[in-house]
Amino acid sequence: MAVLILYATKTGASTQCAKVLCDELPSSTMCNLESEKPNLDEFDSIILGAGVRDGKIYKPVRDFIKKNQTELLKKRMGYFICNEKPKQTEELIESNFPVALKEAAICIESFGGYKAYAAPREGADQLKGIFVDKIKVFSEKFKQ
Repeated sequence: MAVLILYATKTGASTQCAKVLCDELPSSTMCNLESEKPNLDEFDSIILGAGVRDGKIYKPVRDFIKKNQTELLKKRMGYFICNEKPKQTEELIESNFPVALKEAAICIESFGGYKAYAAPREGADQLKGIFVDKIKVFSEKFKQ
């Protein structure tokens, strides 16, 4: 199963989550939407992740969803968000993903995240604030 892990990030949390997912999912490829244009035809499964700021997923991912929703509905899909307010996760998922994509998703999850002003500095633990256990559960569900 060829898995494409797409993401965009402001503080780096989505990159860290994508790296852990890539380690957990054999035959997966990471792609930062801000610097690469993926060929979706090469993959049968896609995981799409983004950070959340002010209640909205990061704009490059919003734009990607709008442009590619029809194609995404033809794939095995999973979605993750990085938000530092776990109590708002359900509300954020509800307001940021179209109904058709949510209904077709294998899994949707929040992996935690950083406060914008408290992102780890270089050399610090880049996974601080990230729920690695949730990423591992997500990847197991996605493999099934």
